[in-house]
Amino acid sequence: MSEQRAVDRRGFFATLLMWGGVVLGYGLGALFFLKYLVPMGLKVRYREMYAGSLDDLEVGQSKKIRTPSGETFVMARTPDGVRVLSEICPHLGCRVHYEAEKKIFYCPCHGGVFNAEGTATAGPPYDAGQSLERLRTVIRGRAVYVLIKEA
Repeated sequence: MSEQRAVDRRGFFATLLMWGGVVLGYGLGALFFLKYLVPMGLKVRYREMYAGSLDDLEVGQSKKIRTPSGETFVMARTPDGVRVLSEICPHLGCRVHYEAEKKIFYCPCHGGVFNAEGTATAGPPYDAGQSLERLRTVIRGRAVYVLIKEA
């Protein structure tokens, strides 16, 4: 009789462990599936990228910078700081350039005009409510850094 009880106990624990493994396996599978469908807690993380020195740019000058992903931006020094805006016009993808005397970014393809903040003020981008993508800047001492999204 004690042998029968030991077998039953072993069988009970084997069944318990088996079902525990099944529940755990399917539960984790369902969790990962839900995380795939609805990303939970995904935060956009940024890192600083050195863009240049304030000594390299006089007020009114601009230069191109390239992010590790290959995107190009125009860094312009204005009287009140530094602006880093996308070099690509959101209307049709033409390249914009900074006109220091007018303090604007200009797209020569269709006459798109953007102010120093990157907001469209004339042309097709203004009509469509489009603006240039702008990167946030951090200035430490004389060094200028831009915040770019981590891949």
